[in-house]
Amino acid sequence: MDQNAHVHLAELISLARVGPRTGDPDAWKSSAFGGFRSALAALQAVGAVDPEEAEDWTNRMMVALGEEPLEPLEPVPGVSRARLITFRQSSPPRPPSRPPISRFLGLVPANEPDRPLDYGGRLQILGVELYSDKVTVNWRLAPEPDYEVVFAADLAEQEEDMEGLPELQRTHLRRRLIHRLQMQRDFLRLSDDLGTAYQTRGGGSGGGGSEKRGHTDFSPGVPMEARHLTVTWGDELQFGIRLPPERA
Repeated sequence: MDQNAHVHLAELISLARVGPRTGDPDAWKSSAFGGFRSALAALQAVGAVDPEEAEDWTNRMMVALGEEPLEPLEPVPGVSRARLITFRQSSPPRPPSRPPISRFLGLVPANEPDRPLDYGGRLQILGVELYSDKVTVNWRLAPEPDYEVVFAADLAEQEEDMEGLPELQRTHLRRRLIHRLQMQRDFLRLSDDLGTAYQTRGGGSGGGGSEKRGHTDFSPGVPMEARHLTVTWGDELQFGIRLPPERA
């Protein structure tokens, strides 16, 4: 197989394993598989991938999407056969109504010191911003953890697809996958003393020099009756934040 084609297909499959962060997973599968099939057809057309390799990589993509590999088609003399592959999709959701204006209620600092992570690095929860419709958790990693350890299982799955590539290309693909996983993996969870079900609603981060600061948004807003928030990072660390008894 052409080396550039190998790199491109391996990256498409790595991204498929990460999956969508939000939205209809079946619609995302159809989109991801459609893009993959188009790329594969183009590579076959220029002779970069032969039919046997195309069948092998198609099955790798099916497995990466959580589907069963395909059984080979029985050859029919004089007939060119093709396969139609579709994924179940739910009906399109109704457009959401315009949300109410988010009203700032207060900033509550976290008073616990930073703590070490099991996979390297240290985490500090700086505090929470309270809004009428959401909660924003502000955090800091200094230094950042070893992401090759954090995402070891995902990187191990990628190894088979990179077999035969030069180390420079393998390093490039590993870094791209780590970056994608950092963007999509939800490390933080939020809970309170009332048992409110908080859902992650995005966020952002940035940094440099082995330090990163970020924020993660959760909805809904904290009920007025709540007195205590717990921020959990992964499966290991919990930070408690006591809420003021009176909030705007």
